[in-house]
Amino acid sequence: MDNKNQIRSSLISDSARDSAREYQHHNLQARRQMENDFFQKSLDYRDFVFSPEGYEGLVLALYIATIPYLMGLLFLFLFVAEASYEYFLQFNLASFFVIWAIGYEVCAALILIGIFLSWLNHINGRWKKEQARKKPQKSKYSY
Repeated sequence: MDNKNQIRSSLISDSARDSAREYQHHNLQARRQMENDFFQKSLDYRDFVFSPEGYEGLVLALYIATIPYLMGLLFLFLFVAEASYEYFLQFNLASFFVIWAIGYEVCAALILIGIFLSWLNHINGRWKKEQARKKPQKSKYSY
């Protein structure tokens, strides 16, 4: 077995071995650069806005007006009124912009938390890929 390895290594010159190592290193660096970086991904709002074709702008405006308002109402009901309908009715719900602003902040916080969790998932996936690359592969010719 040791004799076979010596024969294989003697058939490959040092310059060829160094050239192969350099190529592998360059190839690995190129693959790492080709992987999508988390913050370099492009996003299109049409992937997230569910609307009929051609009405994306109108539906997006409705989303911007209603979702934060509903989130503000939900936040006021659950956390301020402590899920008590009687306390919730005592609020002055006529101030649309105040409730909308509260909901906007809630939505922004939830989106930031989602982005952070997505980033952690991305980093974890890249780490797992790197560990899989570093793991030595078993040769089918090993004795």
